[in-house]
Amino acid sequence: MGIGRNISQYAYEHPQKPAIKQINGETVTYYELYENIKKIQTAFIRLTNKKNIKVGILMGNTSEFLEVFFAVITLGGIAVPFDPKWRKRDIRHVLESCQMDVCIGSRNFLERTGIKHENVMLIDEIKKDVQTDHHEKWEEFDEELFYLGFTSGSTGKPKGYMRNHKSWLESFNVGEQIFGYGKNDVILAPGPLCHSLSLFAAVHALHIGATFYLLPAFSQKETLNILLKREATVFYGVPTMIQALLQMMKNEEKCIMNNVTIISSGAKLSYEARKQLKEMFPNGQLFEFYGASELSFVSYVDDEIFKKAPKSVGIPFPGVEVAIRKKDGSEASFNEVGEVVVRSNLLFSGYFNNPIETKNVLKDDGASIGDLGYLDENGFLTIVGREKNMFISGGLNIYPEEIEKVLKERDEVEEAVVIGVEDDYWGQKPVAFIKWKETAQHRSFNALKRYCRSELPLYKCPRTFYEVDEFPYTSSGKIARKELEFIVKGEEK
Repeated sequence: MGIGRNISQYAYEHPQKPAIKQINGETVTYYELYENIKKIQTAFIRLTNKKNIKVGILMGNTSEFLEVFFAVITLGGIAVPFDPKWRKRDIRHVLESCQMDVCIGSRNFLERTGIKHENVMLIDEIKKDVQTDHHEKWEEFDEELFYLGFTSGSTGKPKGYMRNHKSWLESFNVGEQIFGYGKNDVILAPGPLCHSLSLFAAVHALHIGATFYLLPAFSQKETLNILLKREATVFYGVPTMIQALLQMMKNEEKCIMNNVTIISSGAKLSYEARKQLKEMFPNGQLFEFYGASELSFVSYVDDEIFKKAPKSVGIPFPGVEVAIRKKDGSEASFNEVGEVVVRSNLLFSGYFNNPIETKNVLKDDGASIGDLGYLDENGFLTIVGREKNMFISGGLNIYPEEIEKVLKERDEVEEAVVIGVEDDYWGQKPVAFIKWKETAQHRSFNALKRYCRSELPLYKCPRTFYEVDEFPYTSSGKIARKELEFIVKGEEK
């Protein structure tokens, strides 16, 4: 069955149940959601009768975004969310390369970006003017594509990855099995809907008849209030969000009665962050999962797994197989670092109009996005870094993520990034960029150097440290490592 087909059933069985809750107190019921979806579909059909249309969605975190998304995919179209943070040249690149059939957006987004397309529709006008007294047939889909998302563009132009219905339907089942939530939950994912983590959470919630709590943007204060008031039972976030919440939680009392399920992804939580979360929500559940837009769920860590293998990213999800391959393609031994290769039914369908990149990721023996790691004798997976981030110093491989984990163990460090820079003697040498916590009493690079030497081989210890007030970020919230090189080059002049 296709994603979202149950919404018509929920509208009939539970018409007044909130489908989408919003911070201003407004809600969209399942009946309203269904009616709005039908209006949008009517507008599409009047414009074109083409099958498998690609529809650009140009709006921020609004209920209309989700209404358009479901209107597209339940008619067999492909939804293409645009990132409000994209530069104009990125928007032009996506419009031209993806050959969009229709663009639908908010007036603010369209005016700000100056998008020009022959079929541009304003969401406000559709909802106000279009009337419908019939129901377009919502087809059954499985292998059909429904979603075209984009990587952050940290290494160049946005790169489109394709998803079919089956891959996310399988992921929904796996997520419910491990995380244990369902139709009676209220799911909060305050990140941008144009990114796969929050979009996945929202689409999953509405597909199963749960309630999605929608924020226009991530706000520490609003997110924390929702959690403390027990208005959400499931929270999806990334470690940077969680770190921001923890900064505000210091003066809050423990939430003994709150059994919230917290799901973190994007990077490993620090030991201190995990400890603070468990202290704040002692009766809640905390999961971390390793995955990617192209791979979906790969492995997870719960409380029991964390006790056994705290530095790992846990064990594979049900139905997921993980292997570690050496450069010659043979299987690595236990604890031997190699390329992480994943086999499952949750994988993406390839990069849009990019067969070469697709072939680099989707291989005969599984999929790999260039992560390096190892499996131990108990089946726990540990990620040591990305192949593209690795550099060689004095003939030895250095994985920046390993050093960053050590630096972030320090109470005074909020964020740390390590890169390799050119060096006449070593070839490349590690340097570290540090953002201190606002509450940090002691800010000493010498103390960090001593700590690194106590925890790491000498060749992995950063030679130079730089203090930053804020890190440069890509549009999807990842630190733009390349831009940090310019800081080093500027210092050396």
